Amino acid sequence: MSFIYPSFLWALLLITIPIVIHLLNLRKHQTVYFSNVNLLKIVRKETKRKSKLKQYLILACRILMIVAIVLAFSKPYIPKGESEKQMANNIVAIYIDNSYSMNAEGTEGRAIESAKERAYAIVNGSRPDTKFALLTNSLSGFQNRFFSKSEILRLIADVEVSHNFNELSTIQRRIINLSNNFLLKTNKTAYIISDFQKHTTDLQNTIPDSTLTYNFVIVPTGKIANLYIDTCWFNTPTHHLNQLETINVKIINKSDQDYFQVPVNLFINDTLKSLASIDIVSDEEKTIELQFANQSAGIQSGRIEITDYPITHDNVIYFTFEVKEKQRALLIQSANNKLSLNMEALFATDNFVELDIERADRLQISTLTNYSTLFINELREISTGLSDELTKFTQNGGTLVLIPAPSIETNSYNYLLNKLKTNTIYNTDTIQLPIDNVVYTNMLYNGVFKEDNQEVALPDIKLRYRFNTDPQLIDNTILSFADNSKALSSTNVENGLVYIFSFPLSFDGNQFIDHLLFMPTVYNIALQSSYFQQLYYTIGTDHIVDIKTSDNISSQNIYLRNQQTGIELLPNIIQQRGTITRMSVNGDLDAGFYSVFSNNTEIGKIAFNYMLKESELSYYTSDDLLKMANDAQIKNINLIETNIENMATKIDEIDNGIQLWRTFILLAFVLLISEALIIRFWK
Repeated sequence: MSFIYPSFLWALLLITIPIVIHLLNLRKHQTVYFSNVNLLKIVRKETKRKSKLKQYLILACRILMIVAIVLAFSKPYIPKGESEKQMANNIVAIYIDNSYSMNAEGTEGRAIESAKERAYAIVNGSRPDTKFALLTNSLSGFQNRFFSKSEILRLIADVEVSHNFNELSTIQRRIINLSNNFLLKTNKTAYIISDFQKHTTDLQNTIPDSTLTYNFVIVPTGKIANLYIDTCWFNTPTHHLNQLETINVKIINKSDQDYFQVPVNLFINDTLKSLASIDIVSDEEKTIELQFANQSAGIQSGRIEITDYPITHDNVIYFTFEVKEKQRALLIQSANNKLSLNMEALFATDNFVELDIERADRLQISTLTNYSTLFINELREISTGLSDELTKFTQNGGTLVLIPAPSIETNSYNYLLNKLKTNTIYNTDTIQLPIDNVVYTNMLYNGVFKEDNQEVALPDIKLRYRFNTDPQLIDNTILSFADNSKALSSTNVENGLVYIFSFPLSFDGNQFIDHLLFMPTVYNIALQSSYFQQLYYTIGTDHIVDIKTSDNISSQNIYLRNQQTGIELLPNIIQQRGTITRMSVNGDLDAGFYSVFSNNTEIGKIAFNYMLKESELSYYTSDDLLKMANDAQIKNINLIETNIENMATKIDEIDNGIQLWRTFILLAFVLLISEALIIRFWK
């Protein structure tokens, strides 16, 4: 048995008071003579013996009552564990899980409020000299130090639900770093107050630490139904004026109940553009299509909303996309040929794609950034300077189409292909072979053909080039020959795209230019050649953001502004290559639209959405936690699964062992009653 306040044991000296009183109450007996005292002697002896016993019992009750009261005020307890330690200091680290899942209603109200009440009970039930640290999912700067009792109570009151969340192993490492600043003889305790969602409770990744005692405080939550928007995407990568758009929305029902006629609303620039309703049963994923027409050019801000309670952070998804008035394409060639005449006729009456034609020897390199597509039309040789500029153009988000000439300088072509990190040319093949396969699912042919018709005659190719096949280089086959070699392929080059024809289009023996495949292939390459910026970024996952700007933008004056709150933040500029600016942003953002400014001029918009792991409302039980802790070899762990009213008692037991002061108070009361009964009824 140990004592929280052992200095109070000096009060045991008070037992001298009843002893002194007992001695003062002893009286001297007078002798009285009788003629016949034989019988009286017997009575006297018996009465004296009983009188002494009564006094001794009263004295014992008084002494024991004082001892019991003194011990009660000394706060006796039985320490837990094999050995008993006298601790010079006592520190407590409290982690309150304030992720979005804690916004749910539990059996005691909002889970976050239940968690804060438990934190109050922990602080009030701890020893007076305890130092406290408070951690939340923000892991902000003030959470790197310890506070007094009054200070920590104010900090707990300020805790609110946040979109941030951390895995348990991250929190544990922060607690270990905090506690390492104290001596080994310090009593170190950590309280983890959480609903213990499965996606964040990674006990298998924690570090066994014998210097810390972990107390898992389970916040009760009921079974919560949740419906949320998982993602969205367009059917086409590029957007132009008056285009009929189709956006796909994936909705997930993570509950055991069915939903009927749930409204799904699409807003573009805060204007309702489309609405639908959805029926979705338990544990079902469903994708619906929403359609609208582009009515204005520029960067558009879109959002899709559903209605669902009590979890609301995942009821909306934000996205941005650019609508262009025109696409500009440039055909670079050495002389006019059949291909240039056909392409000029193809785009002559088109209102959206504007085609320019330029001779390679008259090309002004500075004008390349004005175009989204460059067609290299059968140049016999590509200079190293032009190759460097074409590579830069592609890396900055442009689309490059490489069409070889009937006779080429192979080394100059391979120089460009190497810089683009694509397969290189090694041979010429003049055996006539038909194009055998068309990937109709490719975006170039999306909506062009009704079905994959195997009976359609495909064009013959008499002159083609063979390419090396490097398994480490990834490209997409669009058209292929009967021998499975590539006729047309595409390769992503950083932010841009390269299309490579393996044959010259204007060669008389090649039938492609006169085939029905020619028009959708060439036209859709130019049509879909805009730099594709992500629809949205995910907070906590996407730390790198790319935005396309003009060449004259200074990266040193770029900042972001939240369109809803007006809050501004300065990103770290990682890289600026031509028209692509790469920025690094932290995870402490709110979902929504952010305008990108340079020198107070808006140059773009991006959208951020919350990570959806908090939408998976599945939790570990106490048995699960004990098993996981045992597997992770965490021995010094306690589970606290009690209501708020009993938290203080539980904290006393954990902090100070089994408390005995109530027992001694009860014992003192029993001794007081016993003394009164002896005095009253002992004759």
